[in-house]
Amino acid sequence: MAKIISATDLQYLKMQRDLTNSVPTMSGGGTPPNANAKTEFQDLMEKGIKEVNIGAREAEKASMDLASGRQSNIHETMLAVTKAELGFDMMVQMRNKIIEAYQEVMRMQL
Repeated sequence: MAKIISATDLQYLKMQRDLTNSVPTMSGGGTPPNANAKTEFQDLMEKGIKEVNIGAREAEKASMDLASGRQSNIHETMLAVTKAELGFDMMVQMRNKIIEAYQEVMRMQL
C-alpha cells in the first residue's frame, strides 16, 4: 500500500535534501573534525529542525481535522499553519546564512 505524502512532508523532505546536498566537502589542509563528536551547534540545529518538523506535523493535523470536520476552530488552524510556515522560513534563512558564512570563510586567504 502506497503512503500518501502531504505537501508539508514533501516540502520538509526537499529542504532536508537541500541541506544535505548543500554541505560543501572539505578540501585543502587541516585536520577533519571527528565525525563522532557532536558539537553544541549541531545539537542546537538538530533540535531546531525537529521542532520545525513537529510544528509542520501539527499544522497538517490541524488542517486535516478542520477539513474533516473534527475541529471547527479555523483560527487555531490558521495559527498552527502560520506558525509552521514561519518556523520553516526561519530555518531556510538560517541555512542560507550558514552557507554564506561557510563560503565567506572558504574565500579567506591564509
